[in-house]
Amino acid sequence: MAMESAGPSANSTKLAAPDIHEEARPPLPAAATAEATDPEPATPERSQELPPGVEENGCEEELLDRISRLPDDTLGEIISLLPVMEGARTQILAPRWRHLWRAAPLNLDYRVLPALLSARDVLVGAVLAAHHGAGRRLCLPARHLESRADAVDAWLRSHALDNLQELELYVCHATHSWPILIFEHLVPPPASIFRFSSTLRVATISNCHLLDDTVQTIQFPHLKKLALVNVRIKEVSLHSIISGCPGLECLLLSSISRICCLWINSPTLRSIGIRSNLRELVIEDAPSLQRLLHLEMLMKMHISVISAPKLETLGCISEQYSDCRVVIGSTVIQGLRVVSLATVVRTVKILAIHMVCFDQDMVVDLLRCFPCLEKLYAKEVILH
Repeated sequence: MAMESAGPSANSTKLAAPDIHEEARPPLPAAATAEATDPEPATPERSQELPPGVEENGCEEELLDRISRLPDDTLGEIISLLPVMEGARTQILAPRWRHLWRAAPLNLDYRVLPALLSARDVLVGAVLAAHHGAGRRLCLPARHLESRADAVDAWLRSHALDNLQELELYVCHATHSWPILIFEHLVPPPASIFRFSSTLRVATISNCHLLDDTVQTIQFPHLKKLALVNVRIKEVSLHSIISGCPGLECLLLSSISRICCLWINSPTLRSIGIRSNLRELVIEDAPSLQRLLHLEMLMKMHISVISAPKLETLGCISEQYSDCRVVIGSTVIQGLRVVSLATVVRTVKILAIHMVCFDQDMVVDLLRCFPCLEKLYAKEVILH
């Protein structure tokens, strides 16, 4: 948002510093002086009522503060886009701003709190105690589900998080590589985490064991994006979660244990990302699906696309394992070799492949399956 600024007008500048060559004139009466110093008729902007908290002291700079003129709800939305500490500091800008942060939607991200880890926990509690508005976004380290379970449960029960829209329990790791999987130490999350099921729109759940009795009875009517990372869950429970999200658009499954086969039937899903030891993924009916991404290129998987008429992005198809199979309609690709090409796939425009050694003939043969392809991403596997 651009903030307008303006200096004094030409008339006010002349009155403040008259021309040094102008003849001296006798002093005018008080009433005449008032007229002379404001010769312009009152404009709608000048006659407009001052916003709350702005004192009527004649300061032109305050009159030019366009942001402070915005309604409280709009200012609250702006503040909620800031990191939590920056948002809290807006209270010192002016009397107009003193109450705004406490009532604005809360955006609390553990990663940006400026303190040591132990002090960050204190800050989280202090922010939740001081804030009186609705919750918008909460990001906490997933390791706290085990190491600080009682504290996490208390935070999640805070009224400052009522109507929470985004929840992220993220995995901490030192590099940008995928996290190490430790399924045997996963614990169930506190029950308070599911009190937001009716309001959540974005959810990332990591490093936990989702119990059947808990997830099979929960609905997420407004959830648009769901990510499960390093989670232990049964197939029936995972299918229950997906079917309980009638508006789900994006699904990410990374390092999921106890899942061998996943069937997708969703009228709303637009993007699916898989990085797991799934043996089989079946897209039975996904009329809105546009992106199907197999993020781990070295794992074995059979992918069957029965009905996805809008599928535009596909990858990554890998040559690493010869028994990896991708079936789209009647087109069958095993590894990177075309086994059957009864009909071509005209909807796919972006394709990613992974090769042990670049083979031009193999690539040309593969492209016959996708005659409308616009972009091809190819990467060689480096074997040690």
